[in-house]
Amino acid sequence: MALHRRILSLLPLLALAPRAGLGDRARVGEVSDVTGEAEAHFSGGPPRALSPAAALLMDDLIRTGASARLVGLLEGGIEIRLGERASLRVDALTLRGPRTGVALRVFDGPVLYDRPPQRMPTPVTMTLPWARIGVRGTRFFAGPLDGRYAVFVARGRVEVEAAGVRRDLAAGDGVDVPEIGAPPGPVVRWGEPRVARAMALVA
Repeated sequence: MALHRRILSLLPLLALAPRAGLGDRARVGEVSDVTGEAEAHFSGGPPRALSPAAALLMDDLIRTGASARLVGLLEGGIEIRLGERASLRVDALTLRGPRTGVALRVFDGPVLYDRPPQRMPTPVTMTLPWARIGVRGTRFFAGPLDGRYAVFVARGRVEVEAAGVRRDLAAGDGVDVPEIGAPPGPVVRWGEPRVARAMALVA
């Protein structure tokens, strides 16, 4: 009888378990490759270790450890590469209908966004602690570099906005943001050595 009561007392918790787990959240992609330690966190629950082919779900906070690298493939052919000690969350990913759009939030570390050019590129917004980036079907790097924050566009165009100042970048352009709360500096053409240092952080 005592065992029966104990089982009944656990039923409400078991009923709530799918909501705290994976069942009620949309799948937005999967891990393509990972080196080192990487985890997905959600709503205070236990972290999920990430390995190749692991699912990425809406609102996952994806984190990489020291010396780690992660490649994630999101719906719509979007590739995201994270360097070490990076963290990113997919806030929204809608690729059909009138509300088409992608919203990514980066909390720390270097990231590379890559999507093949399309005739009608999906609106993408990436928010970081130091800037907001509007993306138009492109490949770009964003993250700490050479003691500052930086954005570099390898293909396409982006708009970088920080402290109320906006900079428009085309392929080959880069811009630095000295610190959180500061406006971006002038747009400059990056040389190969600096491009190589940026890409090495997410390679």
